Amino acid sequence: MKVGIFGLPQSGKTAVFRVLAGRRELHDTHGEAQVAVVKLPEERLELIARVFGSKKNTQAEIVFVDTVALQRGHADAKRAESLTPLLGDADAFALVVRCFDLAGDAPGEAAADELESLLLELTLTDLAILERRLDRLDRDLRQGKKEVAAEHALLKRCAEHLEPGGLLSRLALSDEEDKALRGFALLTMKPMLVVANVGEEEAAGNALAPQGRLAALGDRCGKLALPAMAFCAELEAEILELDPDEQAAFLADYGIAEFARDAFVRACFDLLGLVTFFTANDNEARAWNIARGATALEAAGKVHTDMARGFIRAEVIAFDALSEAGSVAECRHRGTARLEGKECPVKDGDILQIRFSV
Repeated sequence: MKVGIFGLPQSGKTAVFRVLAGRRELHDTHGEAQVAVVKLPEERLELIARVFGSKKNTQAEIVFVDTVALQRGHADAKRAESLTPLLGDADAFALVVRCFDLAGDAPGEAAADELESLLLELTLTDLAILERRLDRLDRDLRQGKKEVAAEHALLKRCAEHLEPGGLLSRLALSDEEDKALRGFALLTMKPMLVVANVGEEEAAGNALAPQGRLAALGDRCGKLALPAMAFCAELEAEILELDPDEQAAFLADYGIAEFARDAFVRACFDLLGLVTFFTANDNEARAWNIARGATALEAAGKVHTDMARGFIRAEVIAFDALSEAGSVAECRHRGTARLEGKECPVKDGDILQIRFSV
């Protein structure tokens, strides 16, 4: 899973990145952007590894990319080209909105306006990509190249949707049209999660609630069908610098139930509709993330293309069944180890042993 982080200047975007990535886990840079790979905690792996006698555990990973702040009015094809290598394969975006030190009587409105400005910059970036391609297609059409007419019509429809501020994720597209657009790495096609970066005084509250200080921002997110969460990035980044045995005490002092990263990862799973399945043998127990409703064949392809190509059958054991039985042999004895075909839907917590021919 890969998540790109966007924000306007002074939004606290990089502080949010530090919280999500964990400062000690930063390991790479890419130009002016920062990249961090974080292991997703998975308590179930320990029991699975013990039952299968695995030598090691491998957690699933999430990649966070902290992009350069989006300057108002600087959207063009050049900016789009700089973002594509980093975020063309991103699964989702986090949109950071500055919600601290907002003066006046309507801080929620000010934050909502910043969200609209951020969305506008993403929209204008996509428009720049499409307009450049449409210019080329216009020339081809004038030269009589009728084979580009379908692409021209699709991109024109997308541009017309973007011009009034629409997001391409809200545009009805066929599977074929969706596939045709993927190569453009258009930003507004991605699922998005809004992060309200609040001040320390609101670290434990729900400022986005209907009665909260940022109710107008919460309402705007609701109307745009964008999930949202709020936390104080600066405070949590400071707590991360403490020794692990001190962190829980400081969270409790501020009334914070858990680190924002844990809630953020759950929100991403909900946004993307992901579940976790496992593979295990005497060498390795490993967690994998896959779309809810994916089949055993798709899970096999996630592990290795050879497994999908030569798929025969999968032995499937639910984690709860394995935990209760204590061994694979006992699961088989109880009938809770099932042999399934390629169309079997994978559920969260399923342990798959895939049988395949090379």
